[in-house]
Amino acid sequence: MVFVFFGWLLLYLAWAHKNNALIVSLLFGFLIMGPVLCFGLYDNSHRLEKKRKSTFRHQRKKAFHEMRHERLIAMMMSMLIVFLIIVLSIMVGIEPAFGQNTGSYTVVYLLIAMIIGGLAFCASAFALPMILHQDADGATAILTSINAVLRNKRVSALWALLIFALTAVGIATALIGLALTIPVIGYATWHAYRETIITKG
Repeated sequence: MVFVFFGWLLLYLAWAHKNNALIVSLLFGFLIMGPVLCFGLYDNSHRLEKKRKSTFRHQRKKAFHEMRHERLIAMMMSMLIVFLIIVLSIMVGIEPAFGQNTGSYTVVYLLIAMIIGGLAFCASAFALPMILHQDADGATAILTSINAVLRNKRVSALWALLIFALTAVGIATALIGLALTIPVIGYATWHAYRETIITKG
């Protein structure tokens, strides 16, 4: 519900200012920042896997314990979103100089957003579950995630496509669907990590 509420708020602000670049950036921002905001779901999945009771208190304690490692990834994802907003805003500014060919510009907007989203996916696909599970530092987790994605390109591409599709469904339902699709993605991400990264315990 946090995704839904803040999504409504941010999109309203972007719509009120008639900033299409910001709207596109915010929509892809759900994909980029999603892994960071799903940390509690990873912990919940781990507890259920161990047949232990999941509590908000434990999730809060774990999140604060790993805060220094999470912060690196959160900062990196935030920088990617800011970069995306800047690039698309510049393109909106120069678009009138190229006439009425707005269709091509829309395709370019989406391509740029997808490239940045792809970079974010590679860096964060398995990083946060690894931090939670192995108490790994941020840099090691990011490098491990990138390596795991590159070593499993086809499966990772399918996984990224599924995340995009589920997020798109959530957005298409006035963001209300995110309340259902985000938990599914969060739990699935944990199990994808467990199947991909060789771990103990």
